[in-house]
Amino acid sequence: MSKADRPSAARIEKVLRELADAADVISMDFFRRQSELAVEQKGDGSFVTVADKAVEAELRRILNSEFPQHSVHGEEEGLISGSDGNYSWIIDPIDGTHGFMRGMPIWATLIAFIDKERVIGSMVSAPALATRWWAGEKTGAYKSFSGGNSETISVSAIDSVADAQLLYTGYFTSKNRWPGFSNLLNSAWRERGVGDFWGHCLVAEGVADGMLDPIVNVWDVAALDLLVREAGGLMTNSQGSPTYADGHVVSSNGIIHQHILTQLLAD
Repeated sequence: MSKADRPSAARIEKVLRELADAADVISMDFFRRQSELAVEQKGDGSFVTVADKAVEAELRRILNSEFPQHSVHGEEEGLISGSDGNYSWIIDPIDGTHGFMRGMPIWATLIAFIDKERVIGSMVSAPALATRWWAGEKTGAYKSFSGGNSETISVSAIDSVADAQLLYTGYFTSKNRWPGFSNLLNSAWRERGVGDFWGHCLVAEGVADGMLDPIVNVWDVAALDLLVREAGGLMTNSQGSPTYADGHVVSSNGIIHQHILTQLLAD
């Protein structure tokens, strides 16, 4: 497949929906059977369940059938390179595994389609919340509830941290990474610890105004990067570079982004 043969936006969206549908069936089946959930501890100390592995295996099967030339990078099986270096898919089969293990509904399957290094299609499916968010490059960001119509989403117009609702993953981890973290939260109108994918989705739909994520892998945030951007916001590292591959990210409505970064890094 050559560069000129990039899948159409319609086909990308169709496959993203197919992948999300398949993931939802598998993950919800395991989620409803908590007592049977097999769990292992990985080398980095985090946990993985049989559900994570089953979802990723099925999504890889579908992608290999649809786009055998494309690379697939998943959390559980790593990167398997395809023959076409232009295109790849990044999968987090269950973002929020630790909550999933304990019966919390805040978890999702995250899928991103990459043209070289740029995310151009993404899907976030959270079946236990009966909600999906998705985006396409230059086509906007959207949200839908199970069985309902989709709606366009956009970031807030809040222009002051003093009026902002800020979210974060891991208070102590964030405090250790960013010297000004506590002062930033103290200066905000409201702060809440809302972890994993959901905080960035809430920024994209204008419910929150900033999300601080101190430790991430690319599969945790690739799909969210496009969602936030297409909703009119920003996702960067704490130096302001537009990347999701530096091990941490900050997303916001864009208006208060520089203020957040400046305050985070202040001694």
